[in-house]
Amino acid sequence: MNRTPERIERLAAEYALGALQGGARRRFERWMMESWSIRQEVWYWENKLAPLADAVPDKTPPARVWQRIEERLWPDMAKTTGRKGSLNWLWAGWSLAATAAVLVLAVVLLQQPGVPERGLLSGAVVQEDSTDPLWLVAERGKPGRLSLRPVAAAPAEGNKDYELWVVPEDGNPMSLGVIPVGEDTLQITLSPEARAALEASKTLAISLEPRGGSPTGAPTGPILHITRLHELE
Repeated sequence: MNRTPERIERLAAEYALGALQGGARRRFERWMMESWSIRQEVWYWENKLAPLADAVPDKTPPARVWQRIEERLWPDMAKTTGRKGSLNWLWAGWSLAATAAVLVLAVVLLQQPGVPERGLLSGAVVQEDSTDPLWLVAERGKPGRLSLRPVAAAPAEGNKDYELWVVPEDGNPMSLGVIPVGEDTLQITLSPEARAALEASKTLAISLEPRGGSPTGAPTGPILHITRLHELE
């Protein structure tokens, strides 16, 4: 199957939305493991669509809404099948309608002036001499709400933990807490002071600390990684 840029972009958006399922999703995940550029495309869409989590209310639309979507998308089939159509077609129609509705909603909400599209920081923590990310870092929804997701980070050896720090332009590093490995995503709400420091320096660091984090409020172990964040365009 051809991996054209247009196809990768579409599949990455569907993957980030959760609309890519079954064998297609598993195949795309294999592609992600093989290609840094594909992982970057998925990361872009995850950051771009992250505001939807706060913008969309947690409410199930009435059945009549889905029916109208079906009638708009497949008017001829709705006429011929009607309410007494096969159960298989009904479920397939609902699944496709739901996917279409999510994609349309994503486009509409991303164009709303109330959803921030600029000024949010994002970046990746990478191993030295490698392009593969250990963690992905991004502000989600609004400035000051930082999300850190492990990708290829291995657990710290011994009785140790990784700790995340804001590195200000002047002054001491500011701890953001112990960070995870595995599948858990860490959600951090920055204090106004920490957000201002991060906006000015755009620099984060990760140190190796005793289990539970630094006992002093400052890095006590080696600094393993330093990363610069960038504003989303």
